[in-house]
Amino acid sequence: MDIVMTSHVSEIKPGKIIHNLFLEVFALHDVLFGIMDKVHEQAGLATSQHKVILVLTHTGPVTVPDIADRLGVSRQFVQTVCNQLSSRGFLQFIDNPRHKRSKLAVLTDPGRTAFQAAQQKENEIIERALPDLDPEKTAQACRLLKTIRQSLPSG
Repeated sequence: MDIVMTSHVSEIKPGKIIHNLFLEVFALHDVLFGIMDKVHEQAGLATSQHKVILVLTHTGPVTVPDIADRLGVSRQFVQTVCNQLSSRGFLQFIDNPRHKRSKLAVLTDPGRTAFQAAQQKENEIIERALPDLDPEKTAQACRLLKTIRQSLPSG
């Protein structure tokens, strides 16, 4: 039964409704996983590069192992992505005052500019793909998902 479409939501237990929401989120994640690779590529960054830059925009200077921990991937993978970003001038490595060998990855001004441009392109691509989504309902859905995420234990 699709409880989203039923007019008798008040008759359904809240746990069932929330469970259905989770199932929809999982299904959407699977669809978005493939689509976002294409969107990121069209916007000028690989998904892996986008994710590393996103970490750096939220954390500031951080080590490659710290980025890997945040993303749940191997240090070697993140090192490869950071090297790609460094070769494009989007990232640089600086000395780490806490560790002699583990440098800090830092987003450069060209990296920030490229990321902002990529995000703008992504927004335009998404808007063209989903022109009929109501912005207020979308913002409401974002708030709901954030509330749920913050209410659940992490890990």
